[in-house]
Amino acid sequence: MKRNLFFLCLSLLFVACSTTKQVRTAQKGLKGDWTLSSVTTDKGNIVSIKTLFNQASPDCFEGSSWSFVSNNNSGTYNFEGANCDNSTHSIKWFMEENDDEVFFLWKFIPEGMKPKDVTAGYKLKLLSESETEFVLAQDASFEGNMMTIYYQFVKSQY
Repeated sequence: MKRNLFFLCLSLLFVACSTTKQVRTAQKGLKGDWTLSSVTTDKGNIVSIKTLFNQASPDCFEGSSWSFVSNNNSGTYNFEGANCDNSTHSIKWFMEENDDEVFFLWKFIPEGMKPKDVTAGYKLKLLSESETEFVLAQDASFEGNMMTIYYQFVKSQY
């Protein structure tokens, strides 16, 4: 009896801690090279965003190249604008499911640091995903009101 109870508890723990099929599919779908084609808000042109992710302006992020490696959840991105830092930036990322929603979590890894030493990151909701594009959404506060920032990625054609 104790043996059966042990295996039952072990099975429940395995199921509770395992990655869901929806998250595994989303992670595999992001594998490869992407371009962040647009950054928009649900407020239209009324809102002027100065800095995204405490790093650069939306103009630098629009047109940036992103590469995602799904088997070790690493990646890179780089800016390609005239007034932008044109260096390559390393990230760690993963997906998680909360209720019926899938989230993309990522953190910037500064040069010379280990990912485990970086404790700050970002959580964006995966709104849609296909073989050629995906859209992430981030809630943000603006002048005391909430708004949503949308990031549309398109698959790079090399």
